[in-house]
Amino acid sequence: MIEITAKRNGEGICSITAEGHSGFAESGADIICASVSSLIQALSVGLEDVLEMRGVRTVRRPEVPLMGFEWDDGTAEAQHIALTIAGSLRAVAESYPDYVAYRELDLEGQNRQGGEV
Repeated sequence: MIEITAKRNGEGICSITAEGHSGFAESGADIICASVSSLIQALSVGLEDVLEMRGVRTVRRPEVPLMGFEWDDGTAEAQHIALTIAGSLRAVAESYPDYVAYRELDLEGQNRQGGEV
């Protein structure tokens, strides 16, 4: 299962990560993994290439399949991109609940599910 986590601070979303494999299909043929990977990459393109934000950090852990980004910039433009990606990832999770889980947390790790996105 892919576990997607969006974290929020007082200014809005400040991190989105995806961990794990969906197990929907073999590697290279898994449309769910491809969808999630594409959206996470689109987050990076939007923040770093389009907005030219500095301080976007890649989140990785070598011991598990993990891909994501965190940032400190809370501008409206950054939030528009983050909200678009988070909403799209939530839609993937709703379409494939056996393969993808989506949750929102505050920076202290408290569940914010049902929050704004």
